[in-house]
Amino acid sequence: MLIKEIFGKVKIYQIHTRVDNRGSLAYVYDENIDDFKALETRIYSMPKAGTFFGIHYREESSPMTKFVTVIKGRGMDYVIDLRKESPTYLQWESIELSEENAIAVLVPAGIGHAFISLQNDTMQFYSVDRSGNDALSDRINYKDPKIGLKLPIPVSEISDYDLSAPFSK
Repeated sequence: MLIKEIFGKVKIYQIHTRVDNRGSLAYVYDENIDDFKALETRIYSMPKAGTFFGIHYREESSPMTKFVTVIKGRGMDYVIDLRKESPTYLQWESIELSEENAIAVLVPAGIGHAFISLQNDTMQFYSVDRSGNDALSDRINYKDPKIGLKLPIPVSEISDYDLSAPFSK
């Protein structure tokens, strides 16, 4: 169920869950979510709190939509408006994702995406509607002062790819 929109494009969903004597069940994705059709699904496992991914994005001319939730643990998901013509250009919002709150974020092209795990042993469920292995994805350094991203905890783990990301132009 759609619960909120950010920047007129990013959609926040409440995932339907059910608990009974056998355990819990979460309907993570269904085909009625904003015409999104998952092509690839990944599960990221983050042993340490402070594991950071991003800021990654796709230009609107080569779109890729991401559907992100946390299936174990807790993390802070960030969406950053990178559409230069947008009145909210370089503004960001954060959404806490956890196995308890069962919230998912749909991130379209033109919107940057970042994530930091808030506790050890966090697992993120991540689907995209096209292959992310092409050269059309881009990144911006999370320390970019024009964006001013505020992280709730220090970064403990980050890839060289993200650490060496350029600042916005």
